[in-house]
Amino acid sequence: MFNYLKKPWVLAILVVVIAISAFFIIPVEKRQYGLSETAMTTDYTGLLPEKIETIHEANNREQLVSIVRQANQDGKKISIAGVQHSQGGHTYYKDGIVIDMKPFNKILNVDQKKKTVTVEAGALISDIQQAVTKKGLALKVSQSLPIFSVGGSLSVNGHGRDIRNGSMASTVQKMTVITPTGTLKTLTKKANQQEMSYYLGGYGLFGIIVDVTLSLTDNEVYAYEPEEVAVSSYETYLKNVLADDSIAMHYARLSVDPEHFLNEMYVMNYKKTGRVAQNAALKEETQIRLSKLGLDLGRQGGKAETLFWNMQKDLFLKKTGKTITRNNAMRSESTFMEYTKKGSVEVLQEFFIPIDAYEEFVAHLKTWLPKDDQHDEVKLHNITLRIVSKDESTQLNYAREPMIAFVLLIQHPSSETGINQAKTYIQKWTDTALAHNGTYYLPYYPYQTTEQFKAAYPQAKHVLDYKLEQDPNEVFVNHFYDNYLQKVAN
Repeated sequence: MFNYLKKPWVLAILVVVIAISAFFIIPVEKRQYGLSETAMTTDYTGLLPEKIETIHEANNREQLVSIVRQANQDGKKISIAGVQHSQGGHTYYKDGIVIDMKPFNKILNVDQKKKTVTVEAGALISDIQQAVTKKGLALKVSQSLPIFSVGGSLSVNGHGRDIRNGSMASTVQKMTVITPTGTLKTLTKKANQQEMSYYLGGYGLFGIIVDVTLSLTDNEVYAYEPEEVAVSSYETYLKNVLADDSIAMHYARLSVDPEHFLNEMYVMNYKKTGRVAQNAALKEETQIRLSKLGLDLGRQGGKAETLFWNMQKDLFLKKTGKTITRNNAMRSESTFMEYTKKGSVEVLQEFFIPIDAYEEFVAHLKTWLPKDDQHDEVKLHNITLRIVSKDESTQLNYAREPMIAFVLLIQHPSSETGINQAKTYIQKWTDTALAHNGTYYLPYYPYQTTEQFKAAYPQAKHVLDYKLEQDPNEVFVNHFYDNYLQKVAN
C-alpha cells in the first residue's frame, strides 16, 4: 500500500482530496471549560468539575492584597487561575474563591539593553512575544505553545525545546508576590532565591505571583536540521547534541504506530545561523483543518496510525535547510489538537528519565506496552521527547540531573470505568519511570498514587512544612494540595 502511495500522481490526488475534505468537512471545535459561579467549574480536561463560591477578576495589587487578608479573617480558601491548561484541579477548590488572573496582563517594561521583560502574571506568552520581537529579542525559555499565562507557566515549572537554559523558572530575575497572609513583597534572584523557589513550581500554594522580570536573549535565526536516528543510538546522539553549542533547541518523536512501535524515531535540531532577526513577523496558525485531519487519522490506530506516522516523518524531514526565528520556534500550532469527542478525553502525562537510562527505559516499556492499541479503551497517540537541564530554581523539581522528558498524549473514556483504566495504565508508566530513577510531571490529572508521589518527590514533606509555616490558615489550596502534598504529612 505504502509503495503505491509513493507514486507522484497518486500522492497529488490524495493531497487534493485531503485538502478539499479538510476545508469543507473537518470542524474546528474548542473544548468547553472554565470558571463559573452558577455552573460547575472545570479545567482543560473537564474531568474534575467542582462548584466554587466566588470568582474575583484580578484588577490591581491593592485588590489582591485585600482579598487575601479577608480570606484569612473569614476562613475562606483561595485558588489561582490563568488559562487553566493544568489538568488536575490546580486552579480551583470546592466552595472556594478563585482569583482569575487573565485580566492582569500588562507588559510593564521591555529593557533592550539589559535584555529583560517585566510583565503581569496574567499576560500570555504570545503577549510577550509580540512585545519583544519588535526589539530583536526572545524569551530564553518558554513552552512550545504560546497560549499559556506567564504566572501559570511559572507555577507549573514549564519547560520547552531550549536545551541550554533549564525551565522557565530559571529565567526569573525578580518577582512581586503576595504572601498567604497578605503581604506584598518583591523578591530577587540575587537576594531571595530560596524563597522564590517555593513560588516557582509551587502550583499556586504559596501565594500570588503578581508580576515577574524575565531574562531575554536575541531572537536568533535557526536552521532546521531534522534527522532519523536509531532508537538504540539516541543516548549517544543526544550527548553529541548537548556538546554542540551551535544547537540551541532540540526535540524528538518516538513512533507509537503498530508497524514501527518504539523502533523508529526522528529528531529536530535548531542550529544557530549567526543571524539575529530584527522585528521579524510572528507566525500565525495556518492549515488548521488539514493538520486536524492528519491527527484524527492517527487517532484511529492500526494502519491509519502507521500512515500518519509516515506522513508526519516525511513532512518534518522536508524541513531540512529551512529557517525559523527563536520566537517562532516557541510558537507552535495548538488549535488543531482540540479534542471534543463525547464520552472520551485526551490527557497529557510526562515522565523524566536520566539520559543514561534512556535505552533501558524504552526496552522496559516494550515488555508491557501493547504494539497496537486500536481496540483498547486507553490509547497512546504520541510520544514527544524533550531535554530538560538540571533544575536548581524550584523546590518540587522534576529534574535533579539532565533528563529526557517523555511527553505522552493519551486518550481514554471519561467515564469512571475509563478513568480507572487510565489510572492503571499511567501508574504502570510511573512505576517504570521510578524503576529507572525517573520522575513525573505534576500539573496533570491525579492518576498517580500518594506513594508514587512520595517516591518521585522525596522533598515534598519539607515543602509541606514550609507551606504550613507560611500559610498557617491554609488559605491557598487546590485539588493538587488535597490529593498529594497534604498527604505527605501522614
